[in-house]
Amino acid sequence: MLPDILQKKLKQHFYFRDLNKDGFVERSDWEQCAQNLTAVRGWEPGSDEYEDVMERHVEMWTLFWQPADLNYDGKVSLDEYLHLAETQRRLGFEYEMGRVRKLFAAIFDTLDLDADCEITLAEYKLFFQAWGIEESLAVDAFSSLDLNEDARLSRAAFLQYGVNFYVNNEPNVPGNLIFGAFE
Repeated sequence: MLPDILQKKLKQHFYFRDLNKDGFVERSDWEQCAQNLTAVRGWEPGSDEYEDVMERHVEMWTLFWQPADLNYDGKVSLDEYLHLAETQRRLGFEYEMGRVRKLFAAIFDTLDLDADCEITLAEYKLFFQAWGIEESLAVDAFSSLDLNEDARLSRAAFLQYGVNFYVNNEPNVPGNLIFGAFE
């Protein structure tokens, strides 16, 4: 059984990723998010930038979500997602940390609109907007991550917060709220 805090965080993450709110995370949710992000950036389908963001999102689906699809119906239910997380923890999650860092590096690179190796609150809001999540939740999440209150998140900090999200069971660890409040 997953620890209570981790289960709550993963449920929040699941609902965050369920873009169309149909109770499942599917490849189409990831593709729609990529389209939303590229639209904000003004990147047209067929452009190198558009294709890169789309490729990264499809890769995230393939690496992190598709393995949870236990019944091979092309979509992941909350139960399937939690089952995969529990199995990974039971088997030893360390082998997945490289993938987690890769996931958060891809998220970071997509959000760092001006390529200055930092994410601002405005950029973080776009992340939540692309997934159809309220802006106020982005503000709360960002402030929980911006520990030095300089209104910026460095790449190194963001990647560490991503790892913290997946491996830490403590209630007040930076990164717990990366996808919004879970309580």
